[in-house]
Amino acid sequence: MRADLEQKVAAVLPAGEVYLGGFTTARSPLSSGTDGCDVPDRRRPVVLADGRSSSGDFLGKLGEFFFRAATSDVPSPGRADTTLDPAKRAKSQKKKKPFFGGWDSMAGQWLAAAQPRAKVGVIIAVALTERNFQFVYAQHNRWNGKLDEAIELGASFRREILSWTRLKDGSFNEVQFGFSDGSWGTLLGPDTEERARFFPHMLGEGDAIP
Repeated sequence: MRADLEQKVAAVLPAGEVYLGGFTTARSPLSSGTDGCDVPDRRRPVVLADGRSSSGDFLGKLGEFFFRAATSDVPSPGRADTTLDPAKRAKSQKKKKPFFGGWDSMAGQWLAAAQPRAKVGVIIAVALTERNFQFVYAQHNRWNGKLDEAIELGASFRREILSWTRLKDGSFNEVQFGFSDGSWGTLLGPDTEERARFFPHMLGEGDAIP
């Protein structure tokens, strides 16, 4: 995580939380589609509502629009919540699907936290503390990449609910996160260095989903 972002993330954490490090994350365009990880709009949190666009951000917004269109980053029509049926899970495991568990599962909630809705540019960071994974949203200028003032906390997850991690595609830093309720989901990030630091036991691309 870049130094200026890390400083802001550490400063905004709730009192009593000890910052241990963090990484940025984002939706993976490689894991979209009917059975993919695109969270329906109604499930995505609205963030940085008070943020104001800074100079040049409009051009960045325009570029972001065309990128989203090119990578099919469009709202999901809505996926029916699936049960954590062992038979269905085994089938998804075998096919190494990017998502299993439904939007109310732990994986569904994690994916939603990583795909917020905002009118301004937003960087999604995940801060690791002694107890939690804390999502943090920081405003940035989409044209020049500079951080703006707005920053806010998002969802928080106890560290013990994360059961495993798996590298899905190392070329794109695409990582799967598996949870204690049997669900899993796929996002971009963390990068190679962060994976080695925070998830030293991460499964490889050739490993099966647990």
